[in-house]
Amino acid sequence: MPLSDLVRNVGDVLSRADTLFGTADTGAADVADQLADTADAIRSGQEQAAAMTGDALTNYADFAQGSRDALDHLSGVESDLGQRLHEAVDAVISARAASQSALDVVSSAFYSLDHLPDTPAAELAVIGALRAQIGHELDLLRTHQAIAAQLAAQLRGLDY
Repeated sequence: MPLSDLVRNVGDVLSRADTLFGTADTGAADVADQLADTADAIRSGQEQAAAMTGDALTNYADFAQGSRDALDHLSGVESDLGQRLHEAVDAVISARAASQSALDVVSSAFYSLDHLPDTPAAELAVIGALRAQIGHELDLLRTHQAIAAQLAAQLRGLDY
């Protein structure tokens, strides 16, 4: 197999591996704020209900307090989830940047083949560099898988 075909194949493999990192979305982290806002609205309702009397006041106060406690708890859990998601997003962004760097190295190797001497030593140097980039990409994928497994375990441990 010609060296240019090998470099192109390695580039294709690294490109497919790079797509595994996908993109990161942080939209889920806003839920905690929404829950806290709802708890504040209930708190405001409790203050307005202070003028009520009798069983209606007692029942509403119990209901509102229970709702506030539940929403405060959920807000804390969602805040924790949001923090973990932000950490996961940072890890994805970092891994994607490192993966793009590996792709850039292979791309530059492909375009520099015309300028390399046609000797076995030069070909071995290119093959060694490609092997190192594949090893680097594999390390990134393994690290990313470990982070994903840790995040999954943390999500299972959230106390809803």
